[in-house]
Amino acid sequence: MRALLTAVSFLTILPVPSRRELPPGELGRAVAWFPLVGLIIGLGLAGLDWCGRALWEAQVSSALIIAAALIVTGGLHVDGFMDSADAFFSRRDRAGLLAVMRDSRAGALGVAAVISLLLAKFAAYSRIAGPDRWRLIALAPVLGRLAMVLAIALFPYARETGLGAGFARETRAWHAIGAALMAGLISFGLLQVHGLALAGVGVVVGCGCGLYWVRRLGGLTGDIYGGTNEVAELVVLLGGTLRLIELRILQ
Repeated sequence: MRALLTAVSFLTILPVPSRRELPPGELGRAVAWFPLVGLIIGLGLAGLDWCGRALWEAQVSSALIIAAALIVTGGLHVDGFMDSADAFFSRRDRAGLLAVMRDSRAGALGVAAVISLLLAKFAAYSRIAGPDRWRLIALAPVLGRLAMVLAIALFPYARETGLGAGFARETRAWHAIGAALMAGLISFGLLQVHGLALAGVGVVVGCGCGLYWVRRLGGLTGDIYGGTNEVAELVVLLGGTLRLIELRILQ
């Protein structure tokens, strides 16, 4: 339970009891709970969406849940995505890429990438309709955190220090396996076989992002972890819209 609270305190702004000094291995144990934290976020967004659609059009509700996700996570993952995008479009060497990610100032291409990300999420949410809408809204944050867990567990860290360094040092294979099993059960519970297929999409995104950055940078950073989460969420939402289009055709 302490590890779950640690995961909540790192991934959200929710007020939970936390300790200033964490015992050895606590960060690794917290990583195993990341998909459950994603479910907590996702169910909260689904509830907000239900209330929003009772009052407004689906587009307004979609904008609300995007804003709520930014607020509840403190913009942590989107900030990582923006810094990663700045580095992605940079033609610098390894040291230059790390300097770009470390720079607190946002580059024009990073800002453009975030705007594109949020617009794509808005378009995906606006396309999702019917009884599966709340399930997809709840599932996307779960699989985004699963992709982040795989990035943490499977690939080296690019720096000696940093927000993600402690997670990288303490995460073990069994933490990732536990997170993957948890995410798989949640996915099947929400959307059965299609949920498992979307979980596979999350795995591919997590591994794909990790492989790309290892090849280019030699390792990952905390910003890349956050960026991986955002990319996985978007791809899962887009995959969900494909499922809904297929169901309409069959009907």
